[in-house]
Amino acid sequence: MMRLKNYKKEFDYSYVLGPFPTLELVETRPEILKSVYISPDFNRLEETKKLLNGLGIPYEIDQKNLNRISTKKKEYMAGVFNKYKGKISPGKNHILLDNVSDMGNLGTIIRTMVGFGYKDLALVGNCCDIFNPKVIRGSMGAFFKINFEEFSTLDDYKAIHDNKIYGFMLKEDSKNIKATKFEDDFTLAFGNEGRGLGEEYDNATISKVIIPQSEDVDSLNLTIAAAVAMYEALKY
Repeated sequence: MMRLKNYKKEFDYSYVLGPFPTLELVETRPEILKSVYISPDFNRLEETKKLLNGLGIPYEIDQKNLNRISTKKKEYMAGVFNKYKGKISPGKNHILLDNVSDMGNLGTIIRTMVGFGYKDLALVGNCCDIFNPKVIRGSMGAFFKINFEEFSTLDDYKAIHDNKIYGFMLKEDSKNIKATKFEDDFTLAFGNEGRGLGEEYDNATISKVIIPQSEDVDSLNLTIAAAVAMYEALKY
């Protein structure tokens, strides 16, 4: 078993932290799992050992090793898994995130996607590291139930997928979401937390959409806007 150390982007592996997301990985993608580390104080220790033994997954019971990567006062379980190159599915509804930089936001959006039945995520531009353990934990293990693919530019995405793109933008000519009919196969596009979507989205080939809000706030939080959009798009 390996000596755990703090995650770095250049690693060819990553961590999933916490019992629930680790067990989600065990159940959904065991083929990418390298090993599991468990606290001797975990209340489902024997049950988990039986599960891992049955699947032939190596594990170690060692609190000190877990503490090396813990982001909490005490970690009860962690998994080490191999990174992989993702690919999204053609002919499906997609979520597109452009230059999203907050790992907590990315994890929450992934969890929301799965909650509403979306399984394909396009990451455009300089997005944060999707394999960072903070993203995995924020998704509560939903990360392992989606497909994702990275694109350098919007044009690179459009060269492969001909989905109708709905860009959520605070523009005067954006259409109210309540008056928008989302046509399959669609892509819901959201931009950076501070800047939003760039100029390349402000053109005739993109359907610009706005979520109405009171004048008391400048904008909605990215994760809230994405959740509202995902829900509304499925109503049609």
